[in-house]
Amino acid sequence: MKDMSYEILDLFKAYGSGPDGIQRILEENSNPALLYALSPLRKNQLEWLDTTGEEEVLQIGSDYGALTGLLASRCAHVTVMDEADENLEVNRQRNSDYVNITYGFSFERGVENQGKLFDLVLVSSLEPGRDIQEAVSFGAAFLKQGGRLIFSCENDLGLRFLAGGEHMEASCTRQEAKELCEGLGFSRVEFYYPVTDQKLPSSVYSDRYLPSRGEVGAGAALEGPRYACFQEEAVYDGMEGGGLFGSFANGFVVIASNGGCETTCFAKYNRTRRKEFQTRTRIWEKEEGCQVEKSALSPEGKSHLEAFGAHYESLSRCYPHICFLKPVMGERKDRITFPFLKGRTLAECLGEQIRDGKAPVCELEKALEAVIGRPEIPLKPFVPTPELEQVFGNVPDLGGMSYEISNIDGLFENLMVQEENGEEKLYCLDYEWVFDFPIPVSFVRYRILAYFYYRYEGSLCYGSLEGFLKEFGIEGDTAELYANMEKAFQSYVHGDALQGYLANYIHEVTDMEQIRSMKKELEKARDRINQLQEEVEERNLFIRKEQELKRLTNNHVANLEIMIKDLRHEIDELGKLATYLNGHEALVFKARRKLGVQVSKAFPKGTRKRKALDYCVSTVKHPLRYGKMYATKEGRRRIKGDFAIGEDYLKYGKLVFPQVPKEGPMVSIVIPCYNQIGYTYACLQSILEFTKDVTYEVIIADDVSTDATAQLGQYTEGLVICRNQTNQGFLRNCNQAARAARGKYIMFLNNDTKVTEGWLSSLVNLIQSDASIGMVGSKLVYPDGRLQEAGGIIWSDGSGWNYGRLDDPDKPEYNYVKDVDYISGAAILLSTKLWKQIGGFDERFAPAYCEDSDLAFEVRKAGYRVVYQPLSKVIHFEGISNGTDVNGTGLKRYQVENSRKLKEKWAEELKKQCVNTGNPNPFRARERSQGKQVILVVDHYVPTFDKDAGSKTTYQYLKMFLKKGYVVKFLGDNFLHEEPYTTILEQMGIEVLYGEAMSAGIWDWLKKNGDEIDFAYLNRPHIATKYVDFIREHTNMKVIYYGHDLHFLRLGREYKLTKDLAVKREADYWKSVELTMMHKADISYYPSYVEIDAIHEMDASIPAKAITAYVYDQFLDHIEEDFAKREGLLFVGGFAHPPNADAVLWFAEEIFPLIRRALPEANFYIVGSKVTEEIQALEKPGNGIVVKGFVTEEELAELYSTCRMVVVPLRYGAGVKGKVVEAIYNGAPIVTTSTGAEGIPSGETVLEIEDEAAAFAAKTISLYQDPERLAQMCRRTQEYIREYYSLDGAWNVIKDDFA
Repeated sequence: MKDMSYEILDLFKAYGSGPDGIQRILEENSNPALLYALSPLRKNQLEWLDTTGEEEVLQIGSDYGALTGLLASRCAHVTVMDEADENLEVNRQRNSDYVNITYGFSFERGVENQGKLFDLVLVSSLEPGRDIQEAVSFGAAFLKQGGRLIFSCENDLGLRFLAGGEHMEASCTRQEAKELCEGLGFSRVEFYYPVTDQKLPSSVYSDRYLPSRGEVGAGAALEGPRYACFQEEAVYDGMEGGGLFGSFANGFVVIASNGGCETTCFAKYNRTRRKEFQTRTRIWEKEEGCQVEKSALSPEGKSHLEAFGAHYESLSRCYPHICFLKPVMGERKDRITFPFLKGRTLAECLGEQIRDGKAPVCELEKALEAVIGRPEIPLKPFVPTPELEQVFGNVPDLGGMSYEISNIDGLFENLMVQEENGEEKLYCLDYEWVFDFPIPVSFVRYRILAYFYYRYEGSLCYGSLEGFLKEFGIEGDTAELYANMEKAFQSYVHGDALQGYLANYIHEVTDMEQIRSMKKELEKARDRINQLQEEVEERNLFIRKEQELKRLTNNHVANLEIMIKDLRHEIDELGKLATYLNGHEALVFKARRKLGVQVSKAFPKGTRKRKALDYCVSTVKHPLRYGKMYATKEGRRRIKGDFAIGEDYLKYGKLVFPQVPKEGPMVSIVIPCYNQIGYTYACLQSILEFTKDVTYEVIIADDVSTDATAQLGQYTEGLVICRNQTNQGFLRNCNQAARAARGKYIMFLNNDTKVTEGWLSSLVNLIQSDASIGMVGSKLVYPDGRLQEAGGIIWSDGSGWNYGRLDDPDKPEYNYVKDVDYISGAAILLSTKLWKQIGGFDERFAPAYCEDSDLAFEVRKAGYRVVYQPLSKVIHFEGISNGTDVNGTGLKRYQVENSRKLKEKWAEELKKQCVNTGNPNPFRARERSQGKQVILVVDHYVPTFDKDAGSKTTYQYLKMFLKKGYVVKFLGDNFLHEEPYTTILEQMGIEVLYGEAMSAGIWDWLKKNGDEIDFAYLNRPHIATKYVDFIREHTNMKVIYYGHDLHFLRLGREYKLTKDLAVKREADYWKSVELTMMHKADISYYPSYVEIDAIHEMDASIPAKAITAYVYDQFLDHIEEDFAKREGLLFVGGFAHPPNADAVLWFAEEIFPLIRRALPEANFYIVGSKVTEEIQALEKPGNGIVVKGFVTEEELAELYSTCRMVVVPLRYGAGVKGKVVEAIYNGAPIVTTSTGAEGIPSGETVLEIEDEAAAFAAKTISLYQDPERLAQMCRRTQEYIREYYSLDGAWNVIKDDFA
């Protein structure tokens, strides 16, 4: 059962740790673990134990203090040993009133302390699975000669567990426990049997006093819902007299010694009653024989016991046919004793006569007559009294008779028949509840029968008490009235709740009959589910076909709908305006409107005549402005351009492009044109505005245009214009113009496009970054902002998709660099050399269409990749160049014909493409990842690799995965698009999952694409645990977990330093989380052998390995080795990590003052993000401490190269410290602690290690004054970093896990 120490400490804060607080906790909760930890019923397990008051006790296992207070109240001193300090703290708070308890006798010091021995050693509450032999043997080593060893455990053969219950404690068989004790040299081994619950017993039996038939049942399921494969009561009854009870009891308390036996044979407790009625009944042996003792469990119960004397006198007088055992009051008035009688109770005798589930009705009637029906018993008419109402509730005047003195405890189980001098005598063993006010005779009769039924319920077949009582004429309203009287009586005894707080904790017990019934229902449900699944599959097939049909028409419909919507809106607005004007305009405006209609007929809008008319009208209205325009050369040119090109020319005028360098441009931009001068001019203007960082030339490929395109040279400057003699069509036009290209790269750009900031430099940077890239292309968007294409897909049947068409271009799936099947020819760039090698566009596809797809296949055939660049955003007015109708007479009609040609040419290559299933998942097709393995990397956020070591590790491994040929997806749990980090990953080719839509839909994304992903590389326990179960359940990914460090190991070390229980609590929490995560992962990674050793020390079965946490693929070549020129000490580390803050504070307060005395000019530079106020306050004028806080990568490199030494004064933490590896990489001489050096292989060869403040300061001073030694350490760091932290070295450690 889960440890509840921390939860209990929280509850103690809220309620208090005294008895009243614990009572409230139990009443207001229902967690079984709390019940077993705090219930006073726990004392019943050992309260009967013989003690002298002089014992020295060792309790191994604090057990929440459940038994510590009991032992402390009855023994001289109790020493408590426990591995969990939080459990000791619960014990300490719970038993704070006792001064004779010592807490924290250490397990680690156990061997040293074996000189201290104890009279009594208690080994309590061993967890399930714990080695009992080991624990008991350990406890026995602390026992004095003649002392007693006590331990409790559950029985492997206990009926509850054989019936299906789960163990809550360590377990073994009775025989194993006996052999264990005898093997430890004990001559006497006694077994006690707590029932019905091992930890919360109401009775404790022993081998000297075993339960009789009907006394032991299954008991309430307090530990949680329970399954019972058979009826425990019936089996226990069958064991009566066979000596088998001990072998099949649910648990036992074992007392091992070399002395005499315990005096107690049996104990029964009534702790659930109100305090004034709580008692213990026990049978104990003395030299003169056995006695029965009844004692009060609280001071309030003394008066209840004192009443027994008066009960004895009155009962002996009124029931002369019964012998009542005479009570003897103890000296302290808190207990009474009775003689012990051996024999069989009347209940046992009657129980033996049950046959075939039927009660022995005649014998029961005779027994009732013999007990309460004798004529000599004094009776009187029944009259309800206030005293009756107080105890039994509101009882109507039933008439009939009542007893003068009523013993409602005169049950068959409390009566025994003894033979004396050949004569049978009836003895009453208990008469606790005796009343002198009138109680109906019939109720007493009812109660005796009811308790007989409850005892033998498992052997009777009546189904309920009501059915049984009918045999005796008690039914209907009478039975209900008596049941209410009994309920009221129990409330009087126990308080308002019949079972007190226990009622909150009772769970359902499911038997075999219920299980069989549920199984039948499940089978019916399973058949129905299978039927529904078949129906769903049929419908899914139909839906997939419909979805494909819908997809084929979706693009066209979407465009038409928007156009229709816009036109309807315009019509509505114009209609409203016309209606308004018709009703309100004056005659002059009506005349003007009619004149305007006539003018538009004569001079249609958009025509040259209309533009001339507009200029005339504007000149009349604004003579000065337009007169100036007519008078200047530039003004006349702009007017001419307006007529030839459009209004844009009035705004921008002549476009003057930069001169091309002598060595030639980087890029030759080829723009094929056929008329559409307005679009061409807009395209050129955008190029001029947004292309500043790449040298380029623009080649206009004019395919015999008939508009102002033919005179484009008049309106621009710096263009290369290639004009065909005859119309060549799009494809040949491009090929011909490309011959004039002088650039290293050729960029084909449609004239119906507009470019945006960074469009060309991003393409050039990408193609230059990787020699395997042959062609790159842009993200195309429509003027309304919707996506036109993020690379294209060509399926195995030759059909094509513009991936992402009409979607949101900002979605993450459209914003990472990726390989694609093709890129639209509207914006593609490739090297001039490769273009010539391929031979340009294949002219079999003339005049146009499919030439861009064919070119992509040719690029791949030449051994290069075709790559999409999302940073290059180009607005494309699709359809302006060639129309949209594939069945008409324009160029678009060639699309169908050329698609056929493409399939024929690349038939073999198409077989390797992804298959179009009708409604395919484009997950792999969109990035050409078929045949590649995919890794999903999950971390808390996009790695901020220049801010924290953990992010740097993640970033380095992402790069390594890419270099080893894997496709990588990155999921940051905060789903934020964080710059510049997100874009950096996307430019590496990693799809980063971000945004609100992805956050809300990540589980659907994993379900949809999970089977396409091979590995889930989960980082950090709090993130990994969020995803691992879903990934395990819904995908086939191999789960690889990287913990970064062992949180519980680091926090455990912090706890040893601070003794702060809150830190211990956090450490225990993380221990549970981390170990659970490791068990769910296929393999777990940690940065060093230290973590792996710690893991395997706890569980050797966990697959885990140490990996290289910091990977470098480039190394420093030139490091300044003249350390005499350097100055200061440097610390680097983020302060969101508590060990870093502790390290700086310790160094500043205890070490740096010692250094400053010897080196007064030395400064201490503190670098790191999230500086706390406490750290910032360290910097004071003249004290040499400089808090720099967060710095850039460049600034940090400068500090590494100018500071003389790096200090890493960590006092706690776990795993490899990134700051140490980073300092080694940068060639820094380092002084650190053993914690800082932890996990650094052969760290002593590059590090100076000191743990004490004075020694740390002395070592730093010594090195600081020895530049030659510092230079030697610097040179060694570079040899070391290449040996241990290279990319290939890191990959060799893990490559088999990614096979």
